[in-house]
Amino acid sequence: MNKTIEVTIEETENSLPIKAVLSKSVGLSRREISRLKFTHGIVLNGKECRVTQPVYTGDKITLTFAEKDLPHALRMSGKPDILYEDEDLVIVNKPAGMVCHPTHEHLDDDMGTLLQNYYQNGFKIRAVGRLDKDVSGIMVYAKSQPACARLSAQRAKEDLHKVYHAIAEGHFDEKQGVLEYALKRIDGSKQRKISSDGKKCITKYRVLKEYKAYSFVEISILTGRTHQIRAGMASIGHPLCGDTLYGGSQKYMERPALHCAVLDLKQPFTHKDIHIVLEEPEDMKRLLEKAEK
Repeated sequence: MNKTIEVTIEETENSLPIKAVLSKSVGLSRREISRLKFTHGIVLNGKECRVTQPVYTGDKITLTFAEKDLPHALRMSGKPDILYEDEDLVIVNKPAGMVCHPTHEHLDDDMGTLLQNYYQNGFKIRAVGRLDKDVSGIMVYAKSQPACARLSAQRAKEDLHKVYHAIAEGHFDEKQGVLEYALKRIDGSKQRKISSDGKKCITKYRVLKEYKAYSFVEISILTGRTHQIRAGMASIGHPLCGDTLYGGSQKYMERPALHCAVLDLKQPFTHKDIHIVLEEPEDMKRLLEKAEK
């Protein structure tokens, strides 16, 4: 099924070219804009248009993302790495490099679609929380709306709690502590910055082990903000290994060294305690082995 998005031009976007609106306001990549262009998927006020054409307040852009070809869709077949499952939820090991649910850039190569295909569309899969694309580890999905609502309520009350393991650069002066800061999105970028008018973040950390140039850290978050851990660690001078977006080095790792390792929650209807522990993936293990030498 094709995906259609309607965009109404705001006053702040008046006179901008279409490609600027799609990039800055809608958040599409150059690749996505190019794909829409060559599949005639961009329509302005009911007519085909050029991406360089200016738009004005009140104009309507219709974006149609054509369904991808079958070979690509087949790539998502197979069994996900299921850590726990019952009639109401499924808990999986999300690998680094895979997003949690469909987005503009990932319409059918995400963990949610993999699960949907695995269950043969018997019911709708709903993500409870999220992990960044390049973060590995435990993800929770609900099999129904009532289950999703109950699990989301647990998450808000901290009854559903995650613990992350990270490899950060350098050594911490304080081996454990609580960081409080506010994060704000940088316009036109995926990056977040510390800002007094941002969204409040509370991050707890504890150093588990120190290496020659790195620290293996346990982290819990009491607020769920995008890039909360990554930006927070960088703000105190300890960016995560591999996290170039926040100043980390890719000498030994090409993605942020962050992994969701522990999950505690209650079964949404029986209230049975569920405890999941997942060891670090191979790339983080290799980094720690190199760090010891």
